Amino acid sequence: METKNILKLLSVMFLAVSTLLFTGCDDENDGSTGETELLSFGPTGVKHGEEIIFVGQNLDKVTAISFAPSVEVPRSAFSSATNREIRLVVPDAVESGKVVLKTGNGDIESKTVFSLEVPVTITSITPEAKPGTNITITGDKLNWIETITFPNDLLIEKSAFVSQSLTELVVTVPMEAQTGFLAFTSGGTEPLEFESETALTVKLPVVTALTPSAIRHAADLTLTGTDLDLVTKIAFPGGTSVLKSAFKSQSETSLVVTVPTNATNGKLTLTAPSGVTSQTSGSITIVLPIVTALSPASTMDHDPGVTLTMTGTDLDLVKSLTFPGVATPVTSFVSQSSTELQVVIPNDVQGGTLVITTIHNYTLPVTVPFGDQLTLATVIYDDAIKNPLGAGGGWGGVTTDPNSTENVRLGTKAIKVTFAGSWGGGAQFGNWSTGQTVSTAGRSYYAFSIFGGAGTAGKKINVNVAGKQIQVPFEEGKWTDVQIPLTDLNSPAGINEIWFQDTGWAGVVFIDHIGLK
Repeated sequence: METKNILKLLSVMFLAVSTLLFTGCDDENDGSTGETELLSFGPTGVKHGEEIIFVGQNLDKVTAISFAPSVEVPRSAFSSATNREIRLVVPDAVESGKVVLKTGNGDIESKTVFSLEVPVTITSITPEAKPGTNITITGDKLNWIETITFPNDLLIEKSAFVSQSLTELVVTVPMEAQTGFLAFTSGGTEPLEFESETALTVKLPVVTALTPSAIRHAADLTLTGTDLDLVTKIAFPGGTSVLKSAFKSQSETSLVVTVPTNATNGKLTLTAPSGVTSQTSGSITIVLPIVTALSPASTMDHDPGVTLTMTGTDLDLVKSLTFPGVATPVTSFVSQSSTELQVVIPNDVQGGTLVITTIHNYTLPVTVPFGDQLTLATVIYDDAIKNPLGAGGGWGGVTTDPNSTENVRLGTKAIKVTFAGSWGGGAQFGNWSTGQTVSTAGRSYYAFSIFGGAGTAGKKINVNVAGKQIQVPFEEGKWTDVQIPLTDLNSPAGINEIWFQDTGWAGVVFIDHIGLK
């Protein structure tokens, strides 16, 4: 092959390699015009600290080259400069962007963007921060970071960074951020996606004191602590939550909230903007009316028209009293103070649980027994046979269910008795022949409660205790509390058998809370 042809081939090969290594700018014409022209620069994927080559015409007229964001390299810092080529080392501060060649006749801007391959490194991140405050990230090439994603998928774009430089980046922690690792993306010819090696701890509100710890419903509770301005919701025990908009006051160290009227004793649960919850170490105790004694103390005197005196604490909170067997609550009292309340016992009252409704419409039972059936000294049946009379059962066509939950006077169970309509059958507990006996020593009454089923209005039940029979009236659709003096039963020393019989009628009754008092 001739020498001339060999030179032509080498020239074509050089141009092909140049096309692969350099970025074309399309800024020139094929012929020289005497003006400075930029043809290409490269190689693609150059890194900071490496050499970049600019190819063109009349490049000896270039006085400086400017890179994004505002890094200018003067001619004196070029590695070399000729008419056709300029070489220089890429400064660390250079970022992706257009390149500008400075000349005495004006600036020449590249049509293509100059980018680099950038190995971003992070050396430290603020370990703990409060939502809404700034954290600082240090490292190298941090000016190439494009986005930061906080836990809870909160993406922060470059435009929202507080500040950004080669070695430091400052960003505000989103209010909804949670504790966890940060995710980064960076630019360059080979964009990176990576996570922080250490987690960012996002602060939560902390309560150090609840004042007062014993508090009434609808009163103001003060929470003292740190970062309490982050609280968006407080959940009280009892199921009611109070939102931020309803707080009486709120700061970093103090928060005042009104206690809901259905709150109960326990710890509070705080919710942060992220939705993360935390619980107070201390608890609140709701101040409620407490009845410590009833006067008259004898349940025999708890009759309609009698003035009942309650003594206790915080009785001024009582709005109404619901007596067992009485549908309408009593709201009119003889007298009332924080330590004493007097009320006239209403008609139709029965033994059972007396219920208080407070001025905040919170209901609670009186713990002091009211009425016969809560003061039994000896229990024979209370959800189960409690004394050695045996489980018993029905005879003569009568069926019994001692575990019925259909209609209960007290507790969770009662005895359901279905009578066949003949004196020849009944419900029986114990057996005189076995010798099993409940002592009556120190007791004065035999007591039980009976509820009449449908169609039993005006009926009586035959009660047989220790061989003595007494017919007792009861009511349809309501509980009747019965107490029979043991003297009416010939004052037995013990009871070894009890019966309940119909008096010739068929129907259903429920019997509960059988015993002695």
